[in-house]
Amino acid sequence: MVLLFCNLKCYSQTTFEQTITTTIPAAVNITAYNQALSKGVINPTTGNLSSLSASFNIQTNGEDCDYSYVVQAKLNTKTGEANAYFRNSNRDYIVLGNVSSSNLPTLNAINNIKSSTPTSSSNGNAIAYPITNVLTNVQSATMQTNSSYGGLYYAVQMGDSKNGNFVQTFGNVPLTNTYSITNDRAGTYQAIVTFSAIRNP
Repeated sequence: MVLLFCNLKCYSQTTFEQTITTTIPAAVNITAYNQALSKGVINPTTGNLSSLSASFNIQTNGEDCDYSYVVQAKLNTKTGEANAYFRNSNRDYIVLGNVSSSNLPTLNAINNIKSSTPTSSSNGNAIAYPITNVLTNVQSATMQTNSSYGGLYYAVQMGDSKNGNFVQTFGNVPLTNTYSITNDRAGTYQAIVTFSAIRNP
């Protein structure tokens, strides 16, 4: 009799799971182009403003039909937020308001500034400055009105550009009768400018 001894190897079921991960970058990225440009100084005698601007860099891999690019501006008043943009004699303006809780402008003051004949005694703690949009690799920026965006806003078209800059520069000289050394209290004046990319349906 011959006995054969064999070593039998038994394999149980084995499993190895691997997770595959990748990242889809945002189709649109908006950042500050030059944050240092967002702070300036107002001359207390004349109301003249040092160099100031809101600046944005826009990078996109989408098309204009995919997104609506919207620039809005607002400021705080005693009764809530108000649209900071307006147009006077075919010029575009922005209103800066005092941010101190005790010196917030009234909504009536903002409306007075936006009228065709502002009077400094009626628009305390709010000052208007002309604005100009400087576009680099951006097709256009057009002031339009839409209640969904709080009234006046800028509709921006990127065109074929995938990387552009939108810089809204503030003029140095305030709109006549919107600055008053008597009625505009010392302090910080501001408006908040927002650049949004809104995905279209």
